[in-house]
Amino acid sequence: MRVQDNEFPVVVQAYDTHNREDVFVAEQVVSNQEEVDSFTSRYAGRLIKVRALSENEVNTENPHRYHRHDGRRRSTGAGLWVLVLLVLIALVVAGFTTGWFQRNLGWNINF
Repeated sequence: MRVQDNEFPVVVQAYDTHNREDVFVAEQVVSNQEEVDSFTSRYAGRLIKVRALSENEVNTENPHRYHRHDGRRRSTGAGLWVLVLLVLIALVVAGFTTGWFQRNLGWNINF
């Protein structure tokens, strides 16, 4: 399927045909012929339709609206909690191996 260069970006849709009905399968906004070819090969054997973007779908201020943005991920703070937990475990282990807990808390633990 060929799309004219001046028509991009367009919406490419795939449909299954059952009993004279078109059942929607997938849709993708594409901005070049390579993306159209990739979509049509992915949904080979299905009915492929192309339509222009509607006014609601067009964003003239940001032409890269449909491209994935790989920005910097925010930290969830899980790493900090793991670090604090590891330090606490190390302190407890050091306290028992040196006998600090037994001396200062009066614990008499014999194994």
